[in-house]
Amino acid sequence: MASFSLAPCLLFLLFFFFIVNGAAQSQSSSLDFVYNGFNRTETNFILKGATIIKPSGALKLTNSTSFVFSIIPSGSDGGGYGLAFLLSPSTDLQGADSGHYLGILNSTNDGDESNHIFAVEFDTVNGHNEGKSSEGNHVGININSMDSVATEPASYYVNDTDKKEEVNLDSGHIQAWIDYADGVVNVTIAPLSIPDKPMKPLMSKGIELSRVVTNSMYVGFSASTGEERSSHYILGWSFCINGTARPLNLSMLPAPPIFLRF
Repeated sequence: MASFSLAPCLLFLLFFFFIVNGAAQSQSSSLDFVYNGFNRTETNFILKGATIIKPSGALKLTNSTSFVFSIIPSGSDGGGYGLAFLLSPSTDLQGADSGHYLGILNSTNDGDESNHIFAVEFDTVNGHNEGKSSEGNHVGININSMDSVATEPASYYVNDTDKKEEVNLDSGHIQAWIDYADGVVNVTIAPLSIPDKPMKPLMSKGIELSRVVTNSMYVGFSASTGEERSSHYILGWSFCINGTARPLNLSMLPAPPIFLRF
């Protein structure tokens, strides 16, 4: 992890190419993949910035996706700033800032509709413009901006009840599910100790993605550090267009380092 010791503000990007219009829009066509861990021979990934595929297989880093991530603070006082799953028309995000911008946007283009960015953020510190994302341990849905259009404290519903259990996003392996169908984005999370997807999503937000995406998009992850520092890992990833993402084989997921100091 030498690359993380070279600078105070670092970010990573991983993208996998897919077509939104054309085959991906056809009800009879689908695209899906599952990675229960990663290796250095993958040819479909574009790694940017400080992204590293670790020797252990951890990736340091209608649509349906699930993935397992781990955020490891650099010290006992907590870290930051989190990571995001995103759709972007380009892998070239030059000028993107670290910190609350998560390596996606900057103060100049934040909120610009021409960004064509959709993101689900998993923040471990107070969010961008704290009045809108004041909870320091939260999940947010973002459209072309780091100001979330919907946000909830990180938690999951117990069984099919209204009881919520809090999830500390930097407390261990977290599984996330993001599903989009009929104009609604559903986001669900749970610690890996809860292997089955909770029956109720944490968040549901009506969004017309056709107004956001372009003909060709990239799907992937972005994360950054800043004054607060953490290491961010993607341990497994399943993705599907026009279908439900296949379950990850949790027994095959690699383990990131238990603790890492910068």
